[in-house]
Amino acid sequence: MKKYYKLFFMIAILVFVFSIYRLFPKQKLNYIALGDSVAEGRNPYGETGYSYADFFYEKLKEEGKIKNYKKEYSHSGYTTTDVVNDLIRNGDIKRDLRESDLVTISIGANDFLHSLDLKNVNLDNLDLYEKNIRTLFPNIDHCIKEIRKYAKNKIYIIGYYNPLPFLYNLGSEKVDALFNFIDESYQEIADKYDCIYISNYELFKNHPEYLPNPMDIHPNLKGYKAMADTLYQEYQSQKAKKY
Repeated sequence: MKKYYKLFFMIAILVFVFSIYRLFPKQKLNYIALGDSVAEGRNPYGETGYSYADFFYEKLKEEGKIKNYKKEYSHSGYTTTDVVNDLIRNGDIKRDLRESDLVTISIGANDFLHSLDLKNVNLDNLDLYEKNIRTLFPNIDHCIKEIRKYAKNKIYIIGYYNPLPFLYNLGSEKVDALFNFIDESYQEIADKYDCIYISNYELFKNHPEYLPNPMDIHPNLKGYKAMADTLYQEYQSQKAKKY
C-alpha cells in the first residue's frame, strides 16, 4: 500500500505542477511597431537606424519575452491616412495586429508638420498652431479606432516632443500650454480606446541634447533610448497592476 501512496503522491505533485504551468505560462509576445519616422528610427542626419521601438524590443528580448517583432509597418513621412490605408489594403498588417500581444504607435506629427511652415515658426502663430492641431485629432482618433478593431491587446500610443527647441527661448509657458493641450488630446483618445499614452514632452524639454541638429526634427540614439526607457517603465508598471 505504501508504494501506491507514494505513486499517488508523485502523480498528484506532477498534476499540480502542470496545472500551475498551464495557469501561469511564460508568455512570449508578438510585438508590432507602427507609425512614422520616429517609429522607424530616422536620425537627425537623414539616416535610418534604431528607433525607440528597437530599444524597447531589445529590453523585452533580454528578458526572453519576445516571440516575434515587426517594424516594417513604420515609414518615414507616414500620416494617419497612410496607416488607415495600410489597414484597408494590406491583409498582412491586419493579420499581424490580430495576433499581436503588444502594439506601439507614433502617429500624427506629419499630419501637423504638413500644415506648418518651418521657416516661419514663431510664438505669434501658436494660437494658429493649436487651431490646426484641433482639426487633426479627429484623424488621429479614427486611426487608433481602426487599429483597435484588429489589435485586441495592449496598445501604447507614443507621444511627441517639441521638435523645435529654440521655441523655449521665445516663451516656454506658451509652448508648455500648447503641448499640454496635445498631451491631453492624445490621452483622451487613449482612454477612449483603452490604450496607454506615453508623454515625451518633458523628457525632451529637459534634454535638448536629444535633438542635436537644428535643421532636423529627429532624435539621436540617446533620445530614442530615453523614449524606450520611458515606455519600458510604463510597460512594467502596467504589468505590476495585473498582479
